[in-house]
Amino acid sequence: MKLPTELDDEYINTVLSNLSLKDLPDEQWKLIEGFDNYAISSYGRVKSRERLVPLPNGGEQKILAKIMKPQVFRYFNKHLKAHFYNVRCNLSIEGKVYGKSTARLVYYHFVEKFDVDDLSFRISFKDENRFNVHFSNLEKVTTVALRNNVLNKGRGKKGNYQQAVHQYKVNGDFVASYENIYAASKILKINHTHILAVVNKKRITAGTFRWFPKDYIPTDEDFIPEEKNKSEKIFNTSLWKNLGKPIIDQNNPPACMNLSLKDLPGEIWESIPNLKGYFVISNKGRIKRLNTWTENKNKTFCKERIISLFLATHSDTNYYLYTNLNHKGSRRQIRLNKYLYYCFVEKFDLSDRNLMVVNDSNPLWDIDISKLSLHPANYVLREKKHGCLTNKELK
Repeated sequence: MKLPTELDDEYINTVLSNLSLKDLPDEQWKLIEGFDNYAISSYGRVKSRERLVPLPNGGEQKILAKIMKPQVFRYFNKHLKAHFYNVRCNLSIEGKVYGKSTARLVYYHFVEKFDVDDLSFRISFKDENRFNVHFSNLEKVTTVALRNNVLNKGRGKKGNYQQAVHQYKVNGDFVASYENIYAASKILKINHTHILAVVNKKRITAGTFRWFPKDYIPTDEDFIPEEKNKSEKIFNTSLWKNLGKPIIDQNNPPACMNLSLKDLPGEIWESIPNLKGYFVISNKGRIKRLNTWTENKNKTFCKERIISLFLATHSDTNYYLYTNLNHKGSRRQIRLNKYLYYCFVEKFDLSDRNLMVVNDSNPLWDIDISKLSLHPANYVLREKKHGCLTNKELK
């Protein structure tokens, strides 16, 4: 949600609402570790730095520096019957958005470095104003001390931490049993409130593990986290527009524009080389991300979906379809014709730049794998020079 300026809080009005690039008095800036395109200030303002970003059709676009608008998370305490707030920011890297606590970022960069994955403590506010994220107003307290303080003030409510629990890996492998949540928290140094939240299906993982009551036997479906119901997008509108809006049935789009998880007639899937278990490609020219868990410390679940394709153009009659896949922190470009030929026609050295795949499909975007052929680059260049490949896709 937006900043609640209606609260007439001084720090909101003078600092968090200030989007000017001009520094505040004694304001210091530091790059946010792991997010080099952003900087955090000693006041808690977040700056998106000036940079160049690649465009889908080639070239680069200059992004100007700006102060980012803070995000505010509001939650309701049923016990006190009052709303409370947390100031947060959204940071993007490799096309993925990460929500971060502004107070934790400020404390980490201006007060004291700490293990960002250690959830045994929280950042507290000396003046109890949760909007005042200035570094001088922040202090680190253990979750136990904070919880006791909250309970003593009547702001909390005890949960069932005495229940026995089972610990599982995200792939469903059993790890261990604990007589209660407190025991698991003490042994593994995982926040007990997070374990309970997983047990109550309010959170996906705690300490990168799944947790269930000891008397419950989980099924395979329990290890596929539920997502909020969303209307399924089946049409790649952006690609259709970039292709010149060809006449097609948008309710039953051609393969390259079809984002439905339902298999097309005769569709066969093969693993993409070096991405087995994560991404697959079909003989219809579609790419699918499989249900997987990321391998980072926080274990994020990625739900199965069809990956959108993009258009790279050299001319109106010379273009190719591609997409970018992110895996283990690196980006990999997949040129559709090249991988279709490799997976469904004939294996070849994908790293050999002297080999090129020619697409004789008409139109080029409606790819027929029987019309793909592999040739040495010098042959392709020679044919192109003589005008034989004017209307063919070379990739």
